[in-house]
Amino acid sequence: MRLPRLGRRPRPGHRPAGRTVTAILLIPMLALTAACSSASGTDDAAGNDGETALLTIGQADKVMNLDPVQPPTGGRETRAVKRQIFDALVVQGRDLVPAPQLARSWSNPDELTWVFTLRDDVTFHDGEKFTAATAKFNLDRILDPKNNASWQTQLAALVAEVSVRGDHELVIKTKAPAPTLLTILAFQEIVPQQYLEKVGAAEFNAKPIGTGPYKFVSRTEDRIILERNDDYWGGKPKARQLAFQTIPDVAARIAALQAGEINIADKIPTDLADTLTGGVKAVSASGTRIYFLAMNVTAAPFTDVGVRQAVGSVIDTEELAKSLYKGRAQALNQPAFPQMFGYQKQAAGFSFAPQPAAATLKSVGVPVTVDIKQSDLTLAQAVVGQLTSAGLKVKLQPLEDEAFNQAISTGRSQAYVGSWGVAEGDLDAILGRHFWSQRDDDSRYTNYESAALDALIEHARGTADQPARLADYAKAIDLLVRDAPWRPLVTPDEMYGVSSSLQGWEPSPTGIYHLTEAYLAG
Repeated sequence: MRLPRLGRRPRPGHRPAGRTVTAILLIPMLALTAACSSASGTDDAAGNDGETALLTIGQADKVMNLDPVQPPTGGRETRAVKRQIFDALVVQGRDLVPAPQLARSWSNPDELTWVFTLRDDVTFHDGEKFTAATAKFNLDRILDPKNNASWQTQLAALVAEVSVRGDHELVIKTKAPAPTLLTILAFQEIVPQQYLEKVGAAEFNAKPIGTGPYKFVSRTEDRIILERNDDYWGGKPKARQLAFQTIPDVAARIAALQAGEINIADKIPTDLADTLTGGVKAVSASGTRIYFLAMNVTAAPFTDVGVRQAVGSVIDTEELAKSLYKGRAQALNQPAFPQMFGYQKQAAGFSFAPQPAAATLKSVGVPVTVDIKQSDLTLAQAVVGQLTSAGLKVKLQPLEDEAFNQAISTGRSQAYVGSWGVAEGDLDAILGRHFWSQRDDDSRYTNYESAALDALIEHARGTADQPARLADYAKAIDLLVRDAPWRPLVTPDEMYGVSSSLQGWEPSPTGIYHLTEAYLAG
């Protein structure tokens, strides 16, 4: 799930039955669909030059606003589209390290100053030139509280001043050393100032323009069409058009892939990966998404930290990773995965100790409802099964997107199963979004507050001393394990289904599609 205002999160899609039933029915359905369907949504294989007329990506989740600032900014499914239309100053690499994009390079003449040298060969799709003034306009737009940008609070906490030196040099002055600045900038897509000011925010969202490899063509409720930007500064893409098709149901998504109607299908359950045969295959990358059980600390019975700790002790994440994900997931004992900066290898973390905790849960007199998105049903069922076995009176409540977002953002939810993508690769992405009490939006859905945790978050943000940051994060993790507003669950691999003829593309740990080299082989 990607949470509503901050982009990444809960996913739509209504599955009428659990995944076990789906898996049993899926194989014959796929064979029938493949035999009867035409490949109307996908172009023939590429010619000798590797060029392809159309690539179609099937996504489980609805694409939200294409304007990078206007909420709801959506999750990875939305960013997958936006990153074809827009570029950012820097881009997050496969190793989660920021790399140059619209900024050719950067330097730190002192610990509070960042100087970015920008590309001088970039134009927007309408011909407007990209300059340092454009970059400043974009950062000012994000920093303006009136625009309600999802990154406003985090960026404003770091940035003291933005200025330009000529047409191609941007200077950012920070309030303190800012080790997370580059990772934040990697998520700020750049828009054209003149066009936005001419047409207004609503029209821009309907017909966005960027500097990216593809231009916006059209949008319907479940389909977005983009066309190649032949003048792209990074080189002409190989596919002339891209289509992003929303297909919430996993069986329908795989059937469309088998039928040749799409070339890439996202969010393939690991237990169905082996069914992808006959011209399609499964591919994967290490995941960067943390799934968790969140508990509202202001709602009974989770006002009692002992109950929250007991919940944490009766959930067997190793079993979840093994049984649900066939080993293609990392079981978590802390709100971080091993590839993240801030992960504590030696941390005691949460542990599976059901016997003493079960007595606590059996004594809870308040029934518990766990809200979920339909796309997280299988994981939530397994978690609730473990809680029920331990003696807690608990039921699942699947909700559609809007109802789910309303329930968790207004504090009506007792508990929910959700997820958060951490493409930034830094624990600040979790701590700052979900547990820092100084955020002025509604993203702390557990209502948990801790002055001690706030101080650790702020100190880690304000020093470039990496060992000191790791020490802060170790203490922060200990606090969150002790107070248990979350029970981290798993980080699954990013699993996709693809046409066997697809070349020039491999999945990214961040869930972002890099499609400029992708084509269908002859």
